[in-house]
Amino acid sequence: MKVETIEIAGLAGALTALRLPFGKEVRSKIENYCETHLDFTDMDVEQTEDSYEVTMKGLLKFTSNTSIAIDKKDLALLQTLVKRGDEHAKIVRGINVWAKITAPVFFWAEAECYRAGHERLASESTMHIDCRGLTGQELQEAKAAIPMGKELTKVDMFSYQTLRRIVVQRHNHRLPEWHQFIDWVSTLPLAEELIFVGLNLEE
Repeated sequence: MKVETIEIAGLAGALTALRLPFGKEVRSKIENYCETHLDFTDMDVEQTEDSYEVTMKGLLKFTSNTSIAIDKKDLALLQTLVKRGDEHAKIVRGINVWAKITAPVFFWAEAECYRAGHERLASESTMHIDCRGLTGQELQEAKAAIPMGKELTKVDMFSYQTLRRIVVQRHNHRLPEWHQFIDWVSTLPLAEELIFVGLNLEE
C-alpha cells in the first residue's frame, strides 16, 4: 500500500468560521496573497512561543501564499470541540486532504463505509485497463475474475473529521493496510493537535 499526500486546504476557512457562533472574529492572523485561484500543495507548521505558524504555498502559473499564525486560544477551542465529538467538531470538516492511494481491492471495499467527508475524485478503471476491448458476458466474467488483492490507485479527499473517525475505528484493526493508512494520517500537519488529540489508542 502506498499513500501520497497531494494537497491540504481549508485551515484558514475553518479558523475564520470557528468563533462565528459566538459572534466573534477569528483570533488567529490569516494573510492571503492570492492573485488567482490556486491549489495549495504544501503546508509547513512551526511552533513559536505564542502561536503556531502555518504557511501554505500554491504552485501554478502564479505564486500564492497563505500565512496563518494560529492563536493558541483558537487551537485550544478547536481541540475542545474535536474531543467533544463529531457534532461539536464540524469546523474540522473544512480542513481537507487529497491523497493518491494505491491499495488492494479488499481495502477499498472496507474504505467505502466512510462516506461523509470522503470523496472519490477518480480511480483506475478495471474496465479500461484490465478488461480493455471486452463487452457483454466476456467483460462480466473478466471483471468477476479480478482478485481481491489487485492493487488499484485512486485519488480521494478526506476531511480531518473523517480521518479522526477512521483512526478511532481502525487503529486496532487486523488488516495491516489500516495501520499503514493511520501511519500516513499521523504525518499530516496538525495531526496530533486536531486528529489524534485526546485519543487513547492503546490496544
